[in-house]
Amino acid sequence: MAVESKRPPHRRRAVPLPSFIMTERGEQPYGAEVLGQLQRARVARRWVAVAGGVIALLGPGVIWLRVARGVPFGAWAVACLLAAAVCAGAAVLARRGRTRRALALIVGGVVLVVVGDVLATATVT
Repeated sequence: MAVESKRPPHRRRAVPLPSFIMTERGEQPYGAEVLGQLQRARVARRWVAVAGGVIALLGPGVIWLRVARGVPFGAWAVACLLAAAVCAGAAVLARRGRTRRALALIVGGVVLVVVGDVLATATVT
């Protein structure tokens, strides 16, 4: 006769934790210095994500202001929309922990907004 398990069949077996994670009661698995570095990295990711989101709104804002002043659509509007998309992607990357790449995309987005603004100014004059 087969011996039946007391565990329900839909549950997985508990996998033991690695020894470097296991701690005694009251002990922290990491030192205070490492925890501080992790907290600073978390705050940096949050700020870069917020900056990317705010700057992503800059492109459509520039378009709205220029159109309200009577500037016709052109290449400048495409540059501003592309900048908004790039900065929105930067915000997503920052939330995933790719802070350096997100900062590079934010700088690229700001440059695209400036290029669009210069093109719009050249169109008016």
